[in-house]
Amino acid sequence: MEESSNHATDSAAPIRVGLIGVTGYAHSYLGELKKLVEKGWLAWGAVTIINPDDASEQIEYFKSLNIPIFDDYRDMLEKEDGNLDWICVPTAISWHTAMTLDSLKRGIPVLLEKPIASTLQEVTIIQEAEKASGQSVAIGYQYYYCPKTAEIKQCFLAGEIGEIERIDCLCLWPRDDDYYHRNDWAGCVHDGHGWVLDSPLHNALSHLVNLILYFAGPAMDERADLLDVTAELYRAKSIQNYDTIRCETRLNTGALATMLLSHSTTNRLDPEIRIQGTKGSLVWRFGGPHTLHTEEGAVDIEAESPLEVRSYMFDKIVRGLRGDKSVSYCTTELAKGEVKWVNAVQDAASVHEIPLEYRRQRKNDKGETLEVVDKLDDYAVQAFEKQCSFKALGVPWAVEPGYLDLTNYTDFQARHLKEYQSASVAK
Repeated sequence: MEESSNHATDSAAPIRVGLIGVTGYAHSYLGELKKLVEKGWLAWGAVTIINPDDASEQIEYFKSLNIPIFDDYRDMLEKEDGNLDWICVPTAISWHTAMTLDSLKRGIPVLLEKPIASTLQEVTIIQEAEKASGQSVAIGYQYYYCPKTAEIKQCFLAGEIGEIERIDCLCLWPRDDDYYHRNDWAGCVHDGHGWVLDSPLHNALSHLVNLILYFAGPAMDERADLLDVTAELYRAKSIQNYDTIRCETRLNTGALATMLLSHSTTNRLDPEIRIQGTKGSLVWRFGGPHTLHTEEGAVDIEAESPLEVRSYMFDKIVRGLRGDKSVSYCTTELAKGEVKWVNAVQDAASVHEIPLEYRRQRKNDKGETLEVVDKLDDYAVQAFEKQCSFKALGVPWAVEPGYLDLTNYTDFQARHLKEYQSASVAK
């Protein structure tokens, strides 16, 4: 990671960190940062907490250490100017751009939680600010930082499965009402502040998008790019955006990549990515083991535990900040591909509401009430195995997939989101 002379890089000096947010997903950031503070690699600089009623325990912790607490991140940056070496931003998607820009303007490197932003326009703005500041923006795609991810990519680059021909991904993660009411932007297209485009593709499972593009990339530090996209977007929940998607894209490396994701099934099926090459294949599994099939036979690659992957990310990024030049991190350019994919599917197809006659309420084994679609579990597995669309499978509520050629596609256009056009697409 790049460093500036006015920030701590000496291996003996702890890095002074500022954290924006301590509840929700940010609570996991707090936990990882605490470990590194205890290790002596970090020191608390300041924290922003906008919801004190929900964070009494965290406030007590920071007060016990005499750490400055702010209710606005801008005040924190202004009043602690010169006292912060690193900013962590695990916040609402629509705030990512502003918080990153404000940090970079003060010469502070950033860890920005995935996804980097909601639109390609915002990514461009972040990248321009990153370049101008001379500081780095690392993106929180935690699986990128895992040793096994690098090992798998090296296998591909060594030609162990030949040329990658197609990549297919399936994940069914049911989500209940609490998931969509945990904040004021879950499931939203726009939250009143900015574009969100929250969906399975752009939030909970965006790691998979990032991994697919990275695995298909022509070099260790490069990702593949999208040439076009075909998409079906469906909604069964009471939300603005889609909760189920089946899409495919041709990549500039010659491979075809497909994704089938849903939050509206009855049962959970953890992520699986099948990568088919001309001489073999690899199956990536959430939590592993991954399985590599080559001409010499099948080999299991034991994966990191899902509970470990975030720790790998923080460890690598902080080692980079402390001067380890061998550390690589998920750059804004690597993360940009996910945003292009997300923007492209929303510009390729409108969201189709699944008729009520096909929707039911079910209770899972935890007693949570789920809005589900009849037989969606079976339809999804069949579409995945047969490598076809819901429409081609003959699903009764399915619609023809939308298509978009991505030649010269550089900006999100909100083609099918006219009701939100009053919010500037270029904002």
